[in-house]
Amino acid sequence: EPERADDQMIIGTQCLYLFFRLHQVLIRRLNIAKKLAIAVSKDTALGRHIEKLTFEGDPDEGKKRYEAFLGLVYALIDAGTGSSEASEGGKYEDRVRSLLGNNAYELTTMDKLISHVLKHLQNMANDDTMQNTIEIYRRHELAGNFKPSAFREEAALMSEGENMFAFQICNMPKTDQKIAHCEFLGRIAEDVEEDDDAALENHEDHKRGVEDMVIDDGDVSPQSAKRSRRTA
Repeated sequence: EPERADDQMIIGTQCLYLFFRLHQVLIRRLNIAKKLAIAVSKDTALGRHIEKLTFEGDPDEGKKRYEAFLGLVYALIDAGTGSSEASEGGKYEDRVRSLLGNNAYELTTMDKLISHVLKHLQNMANDDTMQNTIEIYRRHELAGNFKPSAFREEAALMSEGENMFAFQICNMPKTDQKIAHCEFLGRIAEDVEEDDDAALENHEDHKRGVEDMVIDDGDVSPQSAKRSRRTA
């Protein structure tokens, strides 16, 4: 259950989980690129080994290098799979090194990362269980009374036995940052079925108990009945 009113929660399939993990890796690499762009711009010893983008001493050189790198990333996205002419023949790797230096080795596989991100976006778009879960979430949000327990119960009915994950997005106090929590739920459809079976079993037990009581009350022999009347 969300602890604060502004927390957000959604339940999704493994596709959504993998997308969030890949998104985390993407953000980490973008942060590496930004730090390298600033560091390289301040290192005069690398002047002959990196691409010259602006005049010497430009205070915005780091920003311009990072924007040039983002241009390469956008080209990979436009390429669709990250494996077309945007990265053929090592052109992408060579350009990254010329922009950010040899320490940008971790960024040379960005084309493959972009390809995986796009693949999982497409998988989510074609995943009926994921789309049904999104529709349930939207309906609960529009109702203005979001109840995670009710949302989970509906999502379980639509999960079709798949492993599901819960994601909670929380705002960090006094900052513009957010933090995401992830929990593996497993096959929540089985939990709902077990709850239904347990409720049915309890109902049957109660019903049998009532029947036993009726039989016991009615199973009185004439002799015992006469004794009861004489005693009375």
